Amino acid sequence: MSSLLEDVTATCWLTRCVGILSAVRRGCLALRVVNHRHNVVAQTSPKRNLAVTAAPGALPDYRALVEAAGDIIYTLDFEGRFTFVNSAVARVLGYAPDEVLGARFTEFLTAESAQIALRHFGQGLTDAESTPFFEVEARRKGGGTVHLEIRAGSLLRDEVLVGRQGIARDISELKALQSALSQRAALFEERMRTALGLYARIADLAGESSSDPMSSAHALGQMRDAVKQACADKMGLTASDLRIVELLSSGYSNREIAEAVCLSPHTVKDHVARILQRLGARRRAEAVAAALRLGLISARA
Repeated sequence: MSSLLEDVTATCWLTRCVGILSAVRRGCLALRVVNHRHNVVAQTSPKRNLAVTAAPGALPDYRALVEAAGDIIYTLDFEGRFTFVNSAVARVLGYAPDEVLGARFTEFLTAESAQIALRHFGQGLTDAESTPFFEVEARRKGGGTVHLEIRAGSLLRDEVLVGRQGIARDISELKALQSALSQRAALFEERMRTALGLYARIADLAGESSSDPMSSAHALGQMRDAVKQACADKMGLTASDLRIVELLSSGYSNREIAEAVCLSPHTVKDHVARILQRLGARRRAEAVAAALRLGLISARA
């Protein structure tokens, strides 16, 4: 009897052990499945994995952005010496950054441009600069010059002025294009003057031989108006623009021109800016002089 009881007890104990081992095996298998799925998700979802491993609040690599810029980016101390310059200086001027650091900016400019840059530099340090933009001509290491457009500003550290900083953009191609356009405009002006002279001479001859001088004068006026309109169309100027140029030649202000042509002062300002651009002028007096040369307006007695 005791032997039978021992056999039953041993059988029950063996059954429990087998159950425990089966549960353990099922748990290991489930764990492997979970691990496999996690690996698959991690391999097929790089963005999710990256988001997990990326440091929160990471800042952009500003140093890399500055070095990758196509324009020269620089900083200067109070003496005008370079304290930083990016690698674009090698492409634009032919100097390695190490050759520029510690040198004064005037060493890389033509004599005339150095004076312009010094004036802006001094005004910037005293907070008296009217515009951050100016143009200079810089000397390349291998010879020749480069036209640069500078945008400069104050260099602050903890809200304290420690120097100047800026961006220098190569505008040599733009300058070359402007020069070519100016040459074409000069050639066009010469041809227009020649044509006007021929038309005037023809009209004079017609007037001398005509029995009706008034008719000849009228024909001459029509011919000159036609030539003037053709010239204006070539320059992209409208009849309203020509009227504004005439008023400019009389010394009218924007407000006075606005009253004369029934436009707002802001609209007149836009017209004047476009006229200056079309005539290749920077100031009103230059625009009036150009219009006189082209025969767009008549000289005042």
